[in-house]
Amino acid sequence: MHADESGQGTIELALVLPALLVALVGSVQLALVQHAGSVVHTATAEGARLAAAEGHTLLEGAERTRAVLQAGLGQAGSGFSVRAEDRGGAVALEASGRYRLFIPWVRELHVALESRSEVLREGLRGGP
Repeated sequence: MHADESGQGTIELALVLPALLVALVGSVQLALVQHAGSVVHTATAEGARLAAAEGHTLLEGAERTRAVLQAGLGQAGSGFSVRAEDRGGAVALEASGRYRLFIPWVRELHVALESRSEVLREGLRGGP
């Protein structure tokens, strides 16, 4: 046996580095998907609140949802579909779409994201 251990650290690094890189890329991707889900939820809540406010329409609520999606997700936000629905005393907004993952060397990998928010309409109500 040789007492020379030169190169041992390099070989150990070469064995461990791929696992560390996969863990790092996976962690970053998970954080980005969580962020995208949060943006989609916030967009539907904001749009539903605006559409339910007195003097505003479903179209304005849907446009607000699209604007928040675009601001939070950039170009990826334009691929989401937005539906607004009047449910009598409430307004419901729904956004759904596919969020593209950025994993290197893997193309066309997506995660489906959707959110639905329902808000009661504002308005003056009669007395007790």
